[in-house]
Amino acid sequence: MNIDNIKAIISLNGMCPSTIKWRLTDDCNYDCSYCVRKTFKSREHQSTEQYKIDEDNCIKICPEVARIIKELPGYVKLDLIGGECSLLDLHTILDILFKECGDKLKRINLTTNMSMSVDYYNDLAQLCYSYGSEIGITCSWHSEYISLDKFIEKFSKIKSPTNQKGIRIEAVSRIDNQDDIKKLIDICEQNNYTYFIERNLFASKEEKDILICQASKKKKDRYKVITYDNETHMYKTRNEFITASDCGEGNSRFIPEGYYCSRDYDYVYIDFIQHMGRTIDPLSCNIKEPLKDFHPLKEPLMCPFSACTLCGQISLSKDIELLKKGN
Repeated sequence: MNIDNIKAIISLNGMCPSTIKWRLTDDCNYDCSYCVRKTFKSREHQSTEQYKIDEDNCIKICPEVARIIKELPGYVKLDLIGGECSLLDLHTILDILFKECGDKLKRINLTTNMSMSVDYYNDLAQLCYSYGSEIGITCSWHSEYISLDKFIEKFSKIKSPTNQKGIRIEAVSRIDNQDDIKKLIDICEQNNYTYFIERNLFASKEEKDILICQASKKKKDRYKVITYDNETHMYKTRNEFITASDCGEGNSRFIPEGYYCSRDYDYVYIDFIQHMGRTIDPLSCNIKEPLKDFHPLKEPLMCPFSACTLCGQISLSKDIELLKKGN
């Protein structure tokens, strides 16, 4: 597909047209050799004291997060990421948000290494259900810390108050765990779990060529791309779109100028106690400012760049009305 022929790129976000991705902590109780977060770690050591500091900070800014939830258009999906955010008291954090936001908060997504007790996750699921919200739990298997059998036993005990289990499985494919990866894929296929197996990004090129990299067939499309000749193309991931498009080798900034961007109109990234993203007069998509000073844009904004990285859940279109309708 020729990039110049693209009229619109629209994120498909189900019943929740707005998304907040909140990174609650950088700390983790695991120290996996293949962790991509190592590069971004701001601390050399993890400690119970630091987890408590992060937890207190999150609780402190809950009213600001709630304000943003209420200002965003439509229902809101909240992605909780880390580090390992389950080390914090998510029950208290979510309870505060639900009480302040009414029925605006319709979906919670949690990514976790499953190091907490099964009761911890079941209590979260029940809490969300009691407020009329769905929960999705992405369970990451880390072979350096837990055997596959124990991991399977644990996530299979997570109960859902609704008919949809809401469990997703992810793992990193390494040279020494290929047999277990095959077993994990078989189990996910048999039980209709959504899963994603990613190659170890630190592996050599020769190793990457033989490592398993696979996603479940039922993984939902994330992007809808409309061209000027009235064709519609559906993609599950950003990388899938880049591979299928004339984007230039190794270049992720590929969208021509003249597009409206929905970031901070329907998508917000919270970096601890700061907002990171666009402002009313943006010079960058990576501006950091205090959360208390941030308000979502009232409508999508013309991108100030001649290119875009397609980060997060953003949408791009030549037609601002197309994005304002929440498609």
